[in-house]
Amino acid sequence: SSGINAEYGDTSWEGYEQVPRDITTAYSTIFAEALQQMWDEVGLEPTHVMLQVGVGSFAAGGIAYCLKALQTPPRFVSVEPVDADCIYENVRVCGDGTLSCQGKTESISAGLNCGIPAGKTAWPLLRDHCSAYVALGDGWPVAAVRELYAKGVVAGESGCCGYAALMAARGNESVQRDLGLSEESVVLVVNTEGATDPLLYNEIIGKPVV
Repeated sequence: SSGINAEYGDTSWEGYEQVPRDITTAYSTIFAEALQQMWDEVGLEPTHVMLQVGVGSFAAGGIAYCLKALQTPPRFVSVEPVDADCIYENVRVCGDGTLSCQGKTESISAGLNCGIPAGKTAWPLLRDHCSAYVALGDGWPVAAVRELYAKGVVAGESGCCGYAALMAARGNESVQRDLGLSEESVVLVVNTEGATDPLLYNEIIGKPVV
């Protein structure tokens, strides 16, 4: 062993772009497998892809792969916590991807509490290809964790946010119109984590904390 410890992240800045770009590319594997599974099991391609966003690398990987693999591009929806909505904030003021969110990045979705986009790698794809930008209060991921648990799916407070956005739209006709959702829509959501915070997860689903 060299005795050197190295940590790599997907947030990019001047001079540190290749590793975040490689991480974004690696995320595309998830979407390759998901799209293949959808086609094999139900013979369908998504009309919408709900993408949870921290710095945006996961979402950018999904967008890049779907644009390459699908003949008809789906609608991509960026989903962030209200308290860490850096993509939404940059879009709202026509920013350049360097603006931070106005919140304190203290949402319950800890994995998305990033505050600043991966401006050199993820931001251009999210800016140019998302049809909508959604910011959710903490109540929605909490509700999503519970609903998915009832369906037999263990999803963390960050990993469930794409599904949480779909839940938010489900009972709101105005939001459905804004997102272009209808009864014919085929929506892809990806759960990107399990119970990464077991204490919080058990609290949300109502299990006693031992």
